[in-house]
Amino acid sequence: MALLIEETLDVAAHVTAGVVDAYTARRERVQQMSLGELVDGALPDGAAGVAAVVAGDMRIVEIVADDEYDLEQLASATWALAGRGWDVTVLVPCNRLGDAHSSLRAAPCQLQGWWFDENGVWFGAHETP
Repeated sequence: MALLIEETLDVAAHVTAGVVDAYTARRERVQQMSLGELVDGALPDGAAGVAAVVAGDMRIVEIVADDEYDLEQLASATWALAGRGWDVTVLVPCNRLGDAHSSLRAAPCQLQGWWFDENGVWFGAHETP
């Protein structure tokens, strides 16, 4: 008897690991945490659990959004972080860049698309929403 075991791919975790690897390769100290740990005060439903990579020495926060997250709910977090002197990048799947531009228009952040291929996760250029 053979059993079929299906492995669930946690996309946000793989993207987050790719971001951590990129900083580590440049010898930067980074820490992975949730937005709830970074932002004091109320966040919209679900935003507190969104993954972020923090490069504290560089004052950079990279927020990792997946295919299902409502991007408009990240705007308040970008404002709170920017108000404390952080440079914020919101990472989104490439197929959601248009939505991210609309949802985060005028928010104090950069957008960066990501995608997967057989070699792993890749990141596009930074864009201003």
